[in-house]
Amino acid sequence: MKTEAGSEKGSSKVTIYDVARQAGVSPSTVSRTFSRPDRVSISTAQRVQQVADALGYHSDMVDSRSGSQGRGLVAVIVPDLGNQFFTGVIRNIQDECERFRFETMILETRESITKERRIVDTVAPVVSGIILVSPRMPDAMIRKCAQLRPLVSVNRDVRGVCSISIDVSKGACQAVDHLHTLGYRSLTYLDGPAASWSGGIRWRQIFSECDAKGITVKRSMPCAPTFYGGYSFAEKYLDDPTGAVIAHNDLMAIGLIVALRRLGCECPRDVSVIGFDNDTMSMVSTPPLTTIHMSLSALGRGAADLLMSRLAGAASSTPTPTPTVPAHLIIRQSTGAKSDKS
Repeated sequence: MKTEAGSEKGSSKVTIYDVARQAGVSPSTVSRTFSRPDRVSISTAQRVQQVADALGYHSDMVDSRSGSQGRGLVAVIVPDLGNQFFTGVIRNIQDECERFRFETMILETRESITKERRIVDTVAPVVSGIILVSPRMPDAMIRKCAQLRPLVSVNRDVRGVCSISIDVSKGACQAVDHLHTLGYRSLTYLDGPAASWSGGIRWRQIFSECDAKGITVKRSMPCAPTFYGGYSFAEKYLDDPTGAVIAHNDLMAIGLIVALRRLGCECPRDVSVIGFDNDTMSMVSTPPLTTIHMSLSALGRGAADLLMSRLAGAASSTPTPTPTVPAHLIIRQSTGAKSDKS
């Protein structure tokens, strides 16, 4: 069966406008599907992605310059070295790179898109390859960076760029189902950085599952993905409490719990809280945090293996499915049955 843009595939580059026309949506919707997944529904995203696959939109990997310079050195670029999620990924990347006798250079962007791009431009001439962990740059900019050196995007699916991401659908559904079983019919999603692709995916999955179960869900304004980002949200939450909160990560969840306690609101007596990551802090917090576990070992080692494969000469033009790491809910003491107060 020949598609509307079928004659273009193979003879000229498929554009965002071809995908939009075939999917029956606007070009801006196609753009948001890939760069800001929280701005489109799951059904719309699936339709756009199916059309993009059929037309071959960014199905070929971005061609990179030779990695012969900087032989034996890989740059690993992360948003925040104070976040255990990123340090956990880094250590697993390092372990796997060492197995291939590659050393790693660790660099922090501090959540700055401008700094992220500047770091890539600076290190590209002296490294063999680059691993971007949870990059904040737009997709088009990441594809430009991938032309400089073999590059892997971690925790962010970028078409045309070698990527590995986390499939949070199961964990998010389990979290919402857990709260529903406990009696909650409304909840708040404590959002992270506006530029976080993974945050957008988490919101979309949570919203979809809440909608299916008849749960009212509110989304906070973007907050810093830190302890203080969660801490600073406490008073706003108490202005219109929902009884349950799912936070962008464990640090934010713990910060929120600490701040609420100082305001006289106890967890889980008055509010149930769930995080993402299952880092060390989630196990030693008071109370221990119910959270969505994501394997940092599989994510970090998988990213390093992808880059090593590219550096070994694997064909960059061969489209392959983006590998994903599953997530699942771990129930601890920060969630409890809904009380009359919550």
